[in-house]
Amino acid sequence: MEVADGRAVRVSGVPENPVYHGFTCVKGRAQPRLLRHPARLLRSLKRGPDGELRPVPLEDAVSEIAQTLGRIIERHGPRAVAGYLGTAFTASAAMSPLYTAFMDAIGSPMRFTPGTIDKPGKQIAAALHGQWMAPAIGFDDPEVILLFGINPLVTFTGFPYGNPGRWLKDRLRAGARLFVVDPRRSDVARRAEVHLAIQPGTDVAVIAALLHIILRERCYDIDFADRHTRGIDELSAAVARFEPHAVAQHAGIDVEALLRIARAVGATRRGYIMAGTGPNMSGRGTLIEYLLLNLQTLCGHWLRAGERIRHPGVLAAPLRAKAQVGPAVPAFGFGETMHATGMRNTAAGMPTAALPDEMLLEGEGRVRALISCAGNPAAAWPDQSKAVRGLRSLELLIQIDPWMSATARLAHYVIAPKMWLEVAGTTQLLDWLTRAPTGYGQVDPYGQYVPAIVDAPPDSELIEEWEFFYELGRKMGKSLSVSPQLGPDMPAFAMDMRRRPTTEELLARLCEGSRIPLDEVRRHPFGDIFRGGDEVVVQPADENASERFELAHPLMMKDLAAADIGAHAESRSRDAHQFRLICRRMMHVCNSSFADALPASKPPYNPAFMHPGDLMALGLDAGDAIDIATEAASIPAIVHPDDSLQRGLLSMSFGFGQFPKQDPQFRRIGANTTRLVGAGPVADPYSGQPLMTNIPVRVTRWHA
Repeated sequence: MEVADGRAVRVSGVPENPVYHGFTCVKGRAQPRLLRHPARLLRSLKRGPDGELRPVPLEDAVSEIAQTLGRIIERHGPRAVAGYLGTAFTASAAMSPLYTAFMDAIGSPMRFTPGTIDKPGKQIAAALHGQWMAPAIGFDDPEVILLFGINPLVTFTGFPYGNPGRWLKDRLRAGARLFVVDPRRSDVARRAEVHLAIQPGTDVAVIAALLHIILRERCYDIDFADRHTRGIDELSAAVARFEPHAVAQHAGIDVEALLRIARAVGATRRGYIMAGTGPNMSGRGTLIEYLLLNLQTLCGHWLRAGERIRHPGVLAAPLRAKAQVGPAVPAFGFGETMHATGMRNTAAGMPTAALPDEMLLEGEGRVRALISCAGNPAAAWPDQSKAVRGLRSLELLIQIDPWMSATARLAHYVIAPKMWLEVAGTTQLLDWLTRAPTGYGQVDPYGQYVPAIVDAPPDSELIEEWEFFYELGRKMGKSLSVSPQLGPDMPAFAMDMRRRPTTEELLARLCEGSRIPLDEVRRHPFGDIFRGGDEVVVQPADENASERFELAHPLMMKDLAAADIGAHAESRSRDAHQFRLICRRMMHVCNSSFADALPASKPPYNPAFMHPGDLMALGLDAGDAIDIATEAASIPAIVHPDDSLQRGLLSMSFGFGQFPKQDPQFRRIGANTTRLVGAGPVADPYSGQPLMTNIPVRVTRWHA
């Protein structure tokens, strides 16, 4: 980091770093520009009686928020206060623990994340399927990589954090085989041995066909399956109708390519499989993830007794692993109940798509206050019209945000936080992500501590997110107990509510009991791989271990029985104006964050990508404006040609735009696609997730 006159001016990679090898992502390199961007908020804001947001002293804002929350809790109970923690929580290892500690202290169960509108099927399916008490093979020298609807060279998930492009080249050079299933010829699909360009919505049939092939040909780890699974006969019967030739015709793919993938995946024990937002937002995410776990388990892609755990943790407690299936855990339908919809908690968290209904509920039980941190609900939640009505109905909306985002524009208070280079940080969250479902985290135990690089601007009044929750708890007379949740040897600790610690002190407390002491990590300012002393290996199963993976959960088999393998989509007649809207990510933005501060080299909007042949058929040129409509709503957008798409598809990124009255500004701020999704019935009954991709839309030329 180059700093001049107290300001960050340039970010560059360190070639000697053992994981990044000099690589930096575009979002990291943008930090100096973001820190001094004119749109950045440097002071907190309060909405006045006239409806305008004006600067307010931070101390006054926190005191007033504490008083209002106290009154709401006194009158309506703690459930009336909800919290939302967005994906940008990964910016700080201290943010989530203090947010959780505050919500614990006030006693509210109403805690929401993007987890149930992004990829909830991963956690829910794992609970239905069963969980191995040791890591998956994952990134540890896989021989086969199978990706569904994910583009790791842009999303930075699906490949290990660090230098994903170099990692892939090294793996392919070592003989690994890469297979990609995606309607779009994405960056990673171009590098694959086989790319199955399936029709959107055919993922379930394709995965069922892969299972059909490996079960019929018995090209899976038979010994592992016999010892650790149940339901294989029921699963075989359920996938019997997904005959490869029929599925290939249904999905619009080559049957020989389908057979090639199945045989390659089944023939190796060292492999991993991951699905991204495409399949997971299709309304069948739980079933898709469940079937993929079946495929992974049948192929034995789990570490066994005596095998080395390549990433046992750094700033987390040492990983304890056994070669057995763990005890069953609840998947969905437990804990707090949503009054308006009857939805309950899930393994992926509370059903976020149902939260606006709780805000709009009449009478007691209504959510009356929301603390939104590290996210942008008004731009990210499905069915924007209902989400905004819910946010407007609140008695108190607090948005912690460095930008005047869509949610900030609705808030009663906007708390301006410090940004990444202005705070100390550790890689502790990478330990947590590495223990998440397959496809996240790192290969090797990498650790790093970095102090604050620059001070906050001299004319600012900023606060770290964790400090806000600490001060809010203190002013409400609450005691906060913090849990690192990174292993049994890292117990909860009580915060001293008389003296706020420094960030460095808090990070040290969060790392107590970690496998590698934080002081040791600090001795390596540019980061290092910390293997420690003795290798950590998977321990043998307990003598009385009896749990097994469930290959044929009744709910999943019922859903599978309803899956269609009808005629190939291209054989059906299609209105020239009828398209399918599919989701997409762009490398230079982070979900719904920072869309207000894009680099000058990029368009300030989210393009509507279409195949050049479709543009020609509609009489459109690149840069023309179109109207994208469903039965519920419409948005304007700018078309860009993209020959990686199939005909009949329209691909856009979420998180742009504002509200309908700002639509005429779409050339400057983009369009909010969430207005088009989620207005229909719940698509995934387990998480409450609506259909969020592969949405029928009508495209016509836009007229001002």
